[in-house]
Amino acid sequence: MKVQKIIGIGQGIVAAIAEKNLFLIAAGVAFYGMLALFPAMAAIIAIWGLLSDPNVLVEQLELIRNILPVEVTRIIENQINALSTASGDKLGWAGLVSMMVAIWSARSGVAALMLGLNAIHGRANRGSLRHYLTALVLTLALLGVSVVTLSAVVIAPIIFAFIPLGPVTAILVEAFRWVAAIFVLMAGLAVVYRFGPNNRGERMKWVTPGAVMAVALWAVASYGFSLYLANFANYNEVYGSIGAAVAMLMWLFISAFLVLLGAVVNLELRTTTAPGPTPGLEEA
Repeated sequence: MKVQKIIGIGQGIVAAIAEKNLFLIAAGVAFYGMLALFPAMAAIIAIWGLLSDPNVLVEQLELIRNILPVEVTRIIENQINALSTASGDKLGWAGLVSMMVAIWSARSGVAALMLGLNAIHGRANRGSLRHYLTALVLTLALLGVSVVTLSAVVIAPIIFAFIPLGPVTAILVEAFRWVAAIFVLMAGLAVVYRFGPNNRGERMKWVTPGAVMAVALWAVASYGFSLYLANFANYNEVYGSIGAAVAMLMWLFISAFLVLLGAVVNLELRTTTAPGPTPGLEEA
């Protein structure tokens, strides 16, 4: 790709950010994401509780501590601990209705992201019923990917323990956890980018340049934001008792913006390379 074309793509992305009000859309997605995050965690723990001991999830929190801001990690850990230590009745089959309510509540975050993707693609929103059903199906898909990946992370150390590799085993387990984390992010974005926009007849490929960029930038931005909070910002002094919640909302805003930015990158690449082969696009 020529330098001039790369510059043109960059200019197109910057222009699209302003024209499509990406910051405003990201703020809305972050707000609904905040409302949907805890029901989503409750749903994952409830589903996992039907399969295994929910306390196992607490042991898998070490990975997020290395990336997410301390304030965000603390809120997530407290909520997961509270949900994991709930009684068996709440996490078993008797809690099926509560789990369904949690899944429906988690749907609001996905629905908001779908509206944002439609705005970026310049597509009309789906009808109410189709919109709700699509958001619900995508939510179930994302929860399914999370549970399957989590199962792999839990089972992997058991499998590696039977392989006589000595000290290499610990390295393999840690590497597998990072690969699993990247996989769940890429899989989640693949589902969202492919089925989120109202693009009947045109679907994004499962792996797109925008998704790769979004995951890479998200890891860097999350780590950078955690350093910023640890060394410069003190939300508790400004916002008092809700400082941690504000920090989480800011992190969700950054995350939402990068996800939407990935969609803009995919769209700009599609527009720039037309009418030839389209990166990240295939016929449905």
